[in-house]
Amino acid sequence: MENSQSYGKRIGILFLFWGMFLLLSGVSAEDRQNPTKNVNLAPFMQWRSAYFCLLNTSPVCSKNHTLTLSGWLNVKKEEGKKFCEKGGCAEHTKGVLDCIHHVKRDFWFANKATVQHIYNTIDIGCHTPQGFNGTSLYPH
Repeated sequence: MENSQSYGKRIGILFLFWGMFLLLSGVSAEDRQNPTKNVNLAPFMQWRSAYFCLLNTSPVCSKNHTLTLSGWLNVKKEEGKKFCEKGGCAEHTKGVLDCIHHVKRDFWFANKATVQHIYNTIDIGCHTPQGFNGTSLYPH
């Protein structure tokens, strides 16, 4: 009797581990290279995915012109033309902003600017005589 109960417990434990394996086999790690492929059910995961979007850097953007959590576009008036060139840093930055928008629609930067504020700053800086002045349009 004792052996059959022991045997039954072992079988039960084996099925439990097998069931857990089947459930967890569909779980995948976060995609840091393509954050828009992450499943963003929880707000914390949305923030992490937005951060991963910001880690997507480009060789066309100097370190000074790479968008960070600060929300500050460090583009001075004289640097605007190069920043706005086709295939340049403005396009890359808009791609990062698109990524952020897809994973966390209500994202805001440390300076309280939204994705739309940064878009507007780029559009005005690249397409109007006002140009860039080293800051974003959003007042700190």
